[in-house]
Amino acid sequence: MQKQQQQQLKGSIAGMLSAAFYGCSPALALSLYALNFDAANALFYRYFGALLLLIPLLVIKRESFLLPLKDLKVLAVPGIFFALSTLTYFISFAYMNAGISATIMFLYPVFTALIMVLVYHEKISLPIILAIVLSFAGVLMLYQGDEINISAIGCTLAVASAVTYAIYIVGINRTHLIISNDKLTLYLVLFSVLTTAIYMVLSPSAALKLPAQGREFLYIGLLALVPTIFSLELLNVAINNIGSTATAVLGALEPVTAVALAVIFFDDPLSFNLVVGIALILGGVLMVIAGSRFKARRARILVKRFNFIIRKSVPKRWRWKS
Repeated sequence: MQKQQQQQLKGSIAGMLSAAFYGCSPALALSLYALNFDAANALFYRYFGALLLLIPLLVIKRESFLLPLKDLKVLAVPGIFFALSTLTYFISFAYMNAGISATIMFLYPVFTALIMVLVYHEKISLPIILAIVLSFAGVLMLYQGDEINISAIGCTLAVASAVTYAIYIVGINRTHLIISNDKLTLYLVLFSVLTTAIYMVLSPSAALKLPAQGREFLYIGLLALVPTIFSLELLNVAINNIGSTATAVLGALEPVTAVALAVIFFDDPLSFNLVVGIALILGGVLMVIAGSRFKARRARILVKRFNFIIRKSVPKRWRWKS
């Protein structure tokens, strides 16, 4: 039981850090947009930069790059869906406020839970249900604008991002491949580079822009490292330890990170709505962490009660004497 609790704690911490790192994506993407980079260029350099950082890491660890063809086919599906998720997410910033996009994109825990229930017939525990309700209510509180201008195209892209990200999370959880996190991240990034490159070739408006300024290289490096390598590595750890649904709910920290960055670096006001929203989201996160412990504690209580009833109901002369 103690090992299970340690596994739950490890997965929960990894999930929270992964969400926080991934929450840096909008700020870094918008920084590149301000330097005349579009979504396709930002994503291409994000994944290409991550690939350049991951290859030396595997060389240093003396880990083989080879992967059996059957495993490669299995990883292709979640890898492509991950790339599609980030692509639609980044493009949605051009049609609507990034905060609203992040709010809509956070529907992915709901889609993850629905996929697990409808496709894999997984039972959702009460703590997970409460966590989804609290987290989603918190995300709704995060938007503090007086006027909400939601583009139909932007909304569709954000919902598509949520659905494809949910499929990616479930797909990774269901691969059951014996592979290191570093190699898994490498191949996910590789599929993302290829998917983004194919999109740029097929899109008539997409053209590769070469970075020239120091700030451009800085933002690309941060985008490749923080919300990509760090986030993916920790996300894989979380999924392997606490499963798809719990990991998805912990993703509520993504919009919290976005709000915190806006307050600290962009001088956005910290309103009452933001405080309440963050409190609700953290409540949902804590509900996920405590969920398994509540179940373990409840099981121990039931066992003790059962033993107590047995001792009271069985006559002493029937009991085994040592």
